[in-house]
Amino acid sequence: MTADGSSNKSVRDVSNALEILDSPRILTNPFGANLSGDISYRRAERISAALHLVTSHIPESEPLRIAVRKSGLRLLERILELRSGFRAAASEKGQSALADIRSLISQVRLLAIAGYVSSQNARALVEALDELGNLIVISQRSTLAEQVNLSREDLQPKTEISYRTFEARPIQRDSNRTSTKVREKDNKGTVTSGQLGSDRAGRILDIVRAGGELGIKDVATNLPQYSEKMIQRELAGLVEKGLVTKVGEKRWSRYRLPS
Repeated sequence: MTADGSSNKSVRDVSNALEILDSPRILTNPFGANLSGDISYRRAERISAALHLVTSHIPESEPLRIAVRKSGLRLLERILELRSGFRAAASEKGQSALADIRSLISQVRLLAIAGYVSSQNARALVEALDELGNLIVISQRSTLAEQVNLSREDLQPKTEISYRTFEARPIQRDSNRTSTKVREKDNKGTVTSGQLGSDRAGRILDIVRAGGELGIKDVATNLPQYSEKMIQRELAGLVEKGLVTKVGEKRWSRYRLPS
């Protein structure tokens, strides 16, 4: 038996049930290049599934069971609506999603108070919901929420007209030109992909730039595909290169762009 009275078998059953959400990989993606939207939806999907699992033993006539399950399904719809409205800081859709998340947090707490779910499960669900809300807020300022990714080359014509000869000639491109996706001004000029060292470092820099001053957990919320240890190593590298400033020590450490 576990600390909250549930069996180990039940814990394994829950884990196996949630694995369905990871395999097979779904190729249908309504969010396009909006990475934050895709991550938010997958998180909401897991939360909704978990809400159904932890309420499966509650009598079907119990109003709280009905409310929690409906709220979980509505949350999926809210996140889908954000696929075109993530970047608006005062987006009505974004505020509606946050309101639904806050309501769900209250409902989960009521489940625990009523004795329908353990305090451990309630705490895990509340933390997951709160992190989802934080991700939505950060995404409103993050380049990861863009639906279109433009490069400098996309904004140049493929051919250029010579006014002397009136003949089309190809534009000569510099093979060493750095993608604009990872450039950011520092004291001397721009940050190149060579300075960043990896695309992962570029994504982390984008998040720090958008968030102002963030802790490792804040960055990890936006990049769930990477472990906190990996993000910590990348941040240490960015600090060493002078691209990010570290404030505070140990678990109170925060990261921001150099002033």
